[in-house]
Amino acid sequence: MSDSPLKVFLFLLFVITLTSCTDDMQRTLQPTPSAFGRINSLVVVADSSTWQGDLGDSVAYFFEAPYIILPQPEPIFDVRFIEPEQVAGEPAWGQLRNYLVLADLSDTDSPTTQMVVNDLSDEKIQQVREEGFGTAVAKNKWATGQQLVYVIGKNYNELLTGLSSVYPGIVKRLEQGEDERMRVTTYFEGTNRRLGDTIRQLTGANLDVPGGYVRVPLDTDEVVWLRKEVQGASLNIMVTSAPYQNQSQLSKEGLKEIRDRIGKEYVSSTTDNTWMKINDTDLPLFTEAMELNGSYAIEGRGIWEIENDFLAGPFVSYLLNDTTDNELILVDGFVYAPGRKKRDLMEEVVQVIRTASIN
Repeated sequence: MSDSPLKVFLFLLFVITLTSCTDDMQRTLQPTPSAFGRINSLVVVADSSTWQGDLGDSVAYFFEAPYIILPQPEPIFDVRFIEPEQVAGEPAWGQLRNYLVLADLSDTDSPTTQMVVNDLSDEKIQQVREEGFGTAVAKNKWATGQQLVYVIGKNYNELLTGLSSVYPGIVKRLEQGEDERMRVTTYFEGTNRRLGDTIRQLTGANLDVPGGYVRVPLDTDEVVWLRKEVQGASLNIMVTSAPYQNQSQLSKEGLKEIRDRIGKEYVSSTTDNTWMKINDTDLPLFTEAMELNGSYAIEGRGIWEIENDFLAGPFVSYLLNDTTDNELILVDGFVYAPGRKKRDLMEEVVQVIRTASIN
């Protein structure tokens, strides 16, 4: 009987150790949640005292700038502000995709500063203290598939000034991530090779046509018109070719001439004597020279409308120079979505028309 207390002690020690190991294993095996959230959304993490005033205004100016170009203004990102405590209190706040963390190191009592000091290396924090300002990027802090961009100043003024200098790079980084998400969504149903072959045969252009698009019947093969109907909206793509005559066609005026011509000939409403045209009176037609998949191109962004009717919406066009066949290829995407926000719909259309290339 003398060894009974020892046996009891060893048994209790075994149970405690087993329980501890089990708890640790459960924590280790606990699945990491996957990040979720709408396309083009951004969560700003900061203290309310930091957010209020000039810094909050700067974030709105930089990250809620208008998307170019829509009939009614919509921001490039949908921005929401939270404090770090909200993530602890409501875990769903920590399972979104894109975060911008703003920290003022001089406020040592700040929950955001404490979070940043805990997340980043001592070397990085010391670098910010010495240089006045710094940025860092992290992934998957609270969920898989998320990214956090840290913007840190040694004091409030350094934070404010620094943000104004680095925001273009942050916007570009966020847009690249959202661009990939949008591409996956756009081509979720795969590609329609039959429609792609039709476009290639009739116009000489290559285009990755997603599933869900159908060809709109026309009494001509001069234009290939594709359409996808979604709830409350119609997504449209038109492809045509035109003879290349001179360099002046590769311009804002040249793009407008070709687009207005096919709009007048092939697009109308149910009302008599109607046709589609570019409205560059109420809002400008933006154009930019670029290279698209190896070809010189003019990108155009603007607003279309139906003459003699009350229909309108955004469009994006690419006018490509086919030097082999001495032709111009117009690939145009436009959206009709009355009463709906149009930014994300246009982003989907742009994903498709940006695949355009010359044989």
